[in-house]
Amino acid sequence: MATIYREVKLPMSADDLWAMITRVGEVQKFMPMITECRLEGDQRFCTMADGSKLKEKILSNDSELKRVAYTITDAPFPFEFHSASMQVVENGDKARLIWITDIKPDGLVDGIAPLFDQAIEGVRVKYS
Repeated sequence: MATIYREVKLPMSADDLWAMITRVGEVQKFMPMITECRLEGDQRFCTMADGSKLKEKILSNDSELKRVAYTITDAPFPFEFHSASMQVVENGDKARLIWITDIKPDGLVDGIAPLFDQAIEGVRVKYS
């Protein structure tokens, strides 16, 4: 299993960042590379800027830890396994977003990691 770890510091409070992350059915408002999103129970359906579609299952939305965990169940990538979390951590008067994703097969990392870089950079630019 391979892990993709990304983090970004943002000039807002942890509570303000968490208010965006916890609204899992509105991820397109936070993440610029997602253009549409809808939530049906614990299933999230996202359309990416390139038109590709993701189906995800929300595993946890923990307000105490300020952490959302999810898994992609259908995607244009041949995942054998996918599990991810986004967690908000206080960083003085700012917030830090930590995004950790575990995937199989390991060989997908080289193709997928640049998408995470684009996503994190898009968030940084949008909120800085």
